[in-house]
Amino acid sequence: MFAVLIACLLTTSVTADLMTDKIPNALTLTGLTAGMLIALERAGPSGLIGVMKDVVLMFLVTFLLFRLRALRGGDGKLLCALAALLGLQTAATILLYSLFLAVMIGAGKILRETKQKRKRKGPTGIHYSIPILCSVIIYGVRYWM
Repeated sequence: MFAVLIACLLTTSVTADLMTDKIPNALTLTGLTAGMLIALERAGPSGLIGVMKDVVLMFLVTFLLFRLRALRGGDGKLLCALAALLGLQTAATILLYSLFLAVMIGAGKILRETKQKRKRKGPTGIHYSIPILCSVIIYGVRYWM
C-alpha cells in the first residue's frame, strides 16, 4: 500500500508537471500530510517530530537549490514530501541521483540543440519531476528488492 501511495504521488506529479509545467501544492501537501500521519501512526509523537525534522532539513537543501535555480519550487516541495514519506537519508539519496540524471538530460538536450543548430534564447529547461521519478525507481530497484 505504501509503494502505491508513492507511485501515485510521483506519477501524478510528473503528469501535472508535463501538462502544466507546475506541480500543484495540493499534491505535495497531500504527500507531506500522508508522511506525517504515517509517522504518527507508526511511532507516535516522537515519529512525527522526526519526520518534521527530516522535512525541515530537506526544505533547507531544496530552498538553496531553488535559489541557485537548480530546481523549481514544486520540485523542492515534492522532495520534501518524499522526505516525509521515506525519511531524510533516502530522500537525500534520491536528490543526489536526480541531480545526476538532470545533468545528463540537460547535457543531452544541449547536444541535440547544438546538432540541430538551433539558437535557444534562455536556459535549457527540464521537467525535474522526471529525474525524481527515475531516481525513486533506481533507488527502489537497488535497495528495496
